Amino acid sequence: MIYLAISTPLGLFGAAWPQQREQFGQSSGALGLLILAYGIGRLSTAATALPILRRVHIRVANTALCLMFVVADLVAGFGRNFVMLIVCFAVIGLLTGALDSLGARFQTLVRDVGSAGLMFGCYGLGAALGPAVSAIFSWTAGFVLAALLALFAALLAVRPQVDWPAGLMEPRHKRKVPAAEIPPVPLVLSLLAVAGFCALEATSANWSATYLEGARGASAVAASLGVSGFWAGITFGRLFLGRVPWPPSQILTVGGLSVLVTLILIALAPTRLAMFGFVFLGLALAGIFPTLLSTTADRVGHAAAGKVSGWQLLTANSAATCVSALMGVLVVRSGPQVIIFVLIGVALCALPVLILCTRIHSPDEPPNTAQRVVRPERAP
Repeated sequence: MIYLAISTPLGLFGAAWPQQREQFGQSSGALGLLILAYGIGRLSTAATALPILRRVHIRVANTALCLMFVVADLVAGFGRNFVMLIVCFAVIGLLTGALDSLGARFQTLVRDVGSAGLMFGCYGLGAALGPAVSAIFSWTAGFVLAALLALFAALLAVRPQVDWPAGLMEPRHKRKVPAAEIPPVPLVLSLLAVAGFCALEATSANWSATYLEGARGASAVAASLGVSGFWAGITFGRLFLGRVPWPPSQILTVGGLSVLVTLILIALAPTRLAMFGFVFLGLALAGIFPTLLSTTADRVGHAAAGKVSGWQLLTANSAATCVSALMGVLVVRSGPQVIIFVLIGVALCALPVLILCTRIHSPDEPPNTAQRVVRPERAP
């Protein structure tokens, strides 16, 4: 529910901006400023799980952050001042980064590809709901929905009956122990793979509506539904990720190749087929980030996995913010048709790195050939 709540605004502003921008007196390229504000906010808190968990219980952290999310969503939805909107998106980014960091810390303990797919599948579902609600009703209705979901998530998170893995309870003062040695090559490859494919996911989500409407002549409603289709593809792929009878290496290889092929087909296909192409793009991207996150220990070792997972989130958010924000400059200078070519270029660079990631294994960890590795440890 938390991932569902934090993702609804993410899909909303990218899809609805081509129509909503007139109410703020802004151009299409101004979307880059909103993306930059959101991205900087999210980047600032992308590795805060350990400091948070050393000070408060994860139950308290999740509840408080979700309640703040409610306020930010309502201000963004009902406000009509562009500066205030930028501030709201920065706050939404801050809260999203913190909650996502807590979720990533949970996944490094669980190490379950199916569980990661379920969590990030709910993220995709929320991002698909936002554009659909804005297309059918309004921009404000989408943010109200996001606020209601965040409120419901807060009510669920505050319940003391929810058990969390015991490893999430970080001591306030940890004993100094020798730092785990992190192998440099697996570390660099992991960071580059996460950066490339998270940039693809974020940029596709934020700019596909602008591409379909501005470069391919689709209507505003059709472009918004195309974004919803992209997130629906991600949602379906992640919710059923645990049922795919493939080892993680095969999920990554097939997913990466499918992303590149789908982007090329979108560029060449007629408009109507290009809209459906974004559904398949989401489906191709679906398993890559959850699988990379849940197999971090397989590449760098269990002792370094917690620290590297935080670095991966920082790198992912940095790449997603930079590429998405830079796209605003490119659209202003070259037009919306440049969007698909940038996506293809990023995919061409990221695919070889992803394939190399599937071929490295930490000597401390046996190769992960199964979907489910470790069951979550129950708190006493």
